[in-house]
Amino acid sequence: MMIVLESMSNGSLDSFLRKHEGQLSVLQLMDMLGGVASGMKYLTEMGFVHRRLAAHKVLVNASLGCKVSGFRPLQEDKMEAIYSAMHGGKSVVLWTAPEAIQYHRYSSASDVWSFGIVMWEVMSYGERPYWDMGNQDVSRVTLSPASPISLSLTLSHSLSLSL
Repeated sequence: MMIVLESMSNGSLDSFLRKHEGQLSVLQLMDMLGGVASGMKYLTEMGFVHRRLAAHKVLVNASLGCKVSGFRPLQEDKMEAIYSAMHGGKSVVLWTAPEAIQYHRYSSASDVWSFGIVMWEVMSYGERPYWDMGNQDVSRVTLSPASPISLSLTLSHSLSLSL
């Protein structure tokens, strides 16, 4: 499969944000996130799971439109334990959902987790998530059952809803 995109003259989202730190309005940042969300919604509707969504996998065009890139064309119904969350080192684990770390299972729900991390990256102008932690620390924190029960219930309910 080959995908042809328009010219994305501003490069990757993380680099663009770091270069323009403090120069964009919250509305512009939210519009950029809207582009990412729209792309991820399309992938989900087509039955695909990205598995590696991160700001460095999003490209920015001249009008600040964002396009999702860097996904492999594997459909969700074919996803089993084919991709280890630990494969590729620290950069992968930082955006990986707890269930993908623990069970090596990916779904549109695990992409939602990654989108949440991308939201954090955008609003912090490209700062790397968990910048001061290694893989084991990130895994321990994200897999910890120590979150407040109300938050756990809310997250469980949200993830159980159909996308």
